[in-house]
Amino acid sequence: LGALALYSDRVNFFDDERLATLQAFAHQAAAALENAHLFEDAQRRLERVQALRRIDMAITSSLDLRLTLEVALDEIMEQLGVDAACVLLHDPRTSTLDYFLGRGFRTPALQYTHLMWGKGLAGRAAQERRLIHIPDLTARDDVFLNSPDFAAEGFVTYYAVPLIAEGQVKGVLELFQRRAVERDDEWREFLDVLAGQLGIAIHNATLLANLQHTTQALLRAYDATIEGWSYALDLRDKETEGHT
Repeated sequence: LGALALYSDRVNFFDDERLATLQAFAHQAAAALENAHLFEDAQRRLERVQALRRIDMAITSSLDLRLTLEVALDEIMEQLGVDAACVLLHDPRTSTLDYFLGRGFRTPALQYTHLMWGKGLAGRAAQERRLIHIPDLTARDDVFLNSPDFAAEGFVTYYAVPLIAEGQVKGVLELFQRRAVERDDEWREFLDVLAGQLGIAIHNATLLANLQHTTQALLRAYDATIEGWSYALDLRDKETEGHT
């Protein structure tokens, strides 16, 4: 965990007795550090569980996808410690990834994003169904070329994570940082869990939209059927034509 360094201007000051005492102090310091680390880990895990709970509640309590993703992005930025985040939604009709919502940006650099499937970093993440990580954006001149304002953001590190539900890519989560930070496996695993939550939220919203569309189509079909019957009655009886 560390080292305890002590110095003396006297020769042979650290005799066996003093060394034994110092060793005892060192063991106590190590135990205190270990307890502090364990407490921090437990606190961080608790906060992450609570964040997942808040996202779950947003998904189940609201039918508004934008509101749900606003809650999710706020939690993602807080728990993952990133400077900016945005969600691109997949439109299967046009095979594009379109900007939907973002947090933490200084400019409208990415608000007009419309990526073709497989193009760009987010498009690759969606097509290959895997996380894309660029540790140093400043060394890459081939990214975000369509956004002239992107350089003003000062981003250094980038992550793109596909949002998958029911075996289908629903969108991509992009994360940005303005300084280089090393991330461990636990951080990446939590990112995967959050991406799964976002995929579920988008899937639920899509199901609801499809259900509403089907309901409206069914109502229109009912109206058309009634109008057809009325027209048939009019044809059958000229005297009451128009009254049916």
